[in-house]
Amino acid sequence: MSTQRCEVCGGDLVEIELPVDGSDLVMRSCSPCDTRSWRRDGEEVDLDGVIADISSAPTRYKRSLSN
Repeated sequence: MSTQRCEVCGGDLVEIELPVDGSDLVMRSCSPCDTRSWRRDGEEVDLDGVIADISSAPTRYKRSLSN
């Protein structure tokens, strides 16, 4: 298993993959320097683009919060 390193400080990166509307969004996070980056299908995207993708994706389920 290879560990990816942060380009800013060299710390270990954590990756979280989110499938959204047919695309793979990946958030990379470095805890030591608090750097985060987002990629969609392998291409770097700004956080604004990620928020737009997530907010435009159809809701997969609904649940009542009153129960």
